[in-house]
Amino acid sequence: MRILYFGLFLFILSCGNQSEVKTIPEDQNICKYSKWLRISEAKDVVQIEIRNPADAKQIVRLQIPNFNRPSNPSMDYDLSKPIDRLVCLSSTHIGMLSELNLENRIVGVSNLKYVYNEKVISSSPVELGEEQTLSAEKIISSRAQAVVYSGFSNVFPKQDVLYKLGIQTLPNYDWREAHPLGRAEWILLFGYLTGHAEEAKKKFKEICENYQKIKNQIQNDQMIQTLSGNMTGDYWYAPAGDSYHAQILEDAGLSYIFADQTGTGSLSYSFEHILGMTSHIDLWINPGFDSKNKILKAYPKSKLLKPLKESLVFCYTHNSNKYWELSSCRPDLILADYAALKKGVSLSPEHLFFYKQVK
Repeated sequence: MRILYFGLFLFILSCGNQSEVKTIPEDQNICKYSKWLRISEAKDVVQIEIRNPADAKQIVRLQIPNFNRPSNPSMDYDLSKPIDRLVCLSSTHIGMLSELNLENRIVGVSNLKYVYNEKVISSSPVELGEEQTLSAEKIISSRAQAVVYSGFSNVFPKQDVLYKLGIQTLPNYDWREAHPLGRAEWILLFGYLTGHAEEAKKKFKEICENYQKIKNQIQNDQMIQTLSGNMTGDYWYAPAGDSYHAQILEDAGLSYIFADQTGTGSLSYSFEHILGMTSHIDLWINPGFDSKNKILKAYPKSKLLKPLKESLVFCYTHNSNKYWELSSCRPDLILADYAALKKGVSLSPEHLFFYKQVK
């Protein structure tokens, strides 16, 4: 389907007017995994809904009609062409645009020290700071057409100021998705915003196919008891059993020790509780540090954990920027890493994309 941009328009639905605008029915939604993004394609229009996980009644709606459809004067935004100047306030947004080879569209970021992509770094985008304290003046100076933010609060801090200047502000809730492919599916949003919807759909299809291929190859392998998380203060924090991370572990055929603990957030336990399970643990993922010395310095009792004794500990913290920028849109590469760990080729770094053995 060729997307012809006559206008890009925004609705924000609230309690008072939600009934006035129809939302996308489930059977017309092309998104198969995302819980918070919906997209509907028709002959003359594409509709996009971004749903707020914290408030089901708050929906940002975008409509992209083709050239043969007249502009609707009741809508708020009218951009005559695809967005080619974007502010990205999360690493994951940068990663999705880089997967589409659209790094040149990025004109603003939070902080360059957290950026992995060399093309973005060398282009010297405006550094805007944290979402809650950023400067509207800096956004304006970047000449951005739109700002994509993480939606930690219901309303973007500078939304009213930017609205008056015709600068779109869009939340991205990829980080709230529990399914790995649900996070990756947000690449479609960037495809439609930039006029590269077909490329985004093709890329997402490749990611899904690769993910499923890896999953199928390892389903009958022996299960390996796996621990994830680390000590922070007096407690061990680990992802709950319904979380994004737990889902990838399950798909990799790794037997996550907290898989039966419901929830999508974090679990907390005493170290003694973890130690009591250590004789059954074969693998430790994401200890929070990239060396044994750092782990032992932070929490000395970790020397008692079986995986640390046997050097079966792996983490991404040797290159955190790479992980946070690309992991949401490339869950297939995380799955490939876990599959490699499971198959025992972990000691060869060339088999791993994100992870590295902690030594």
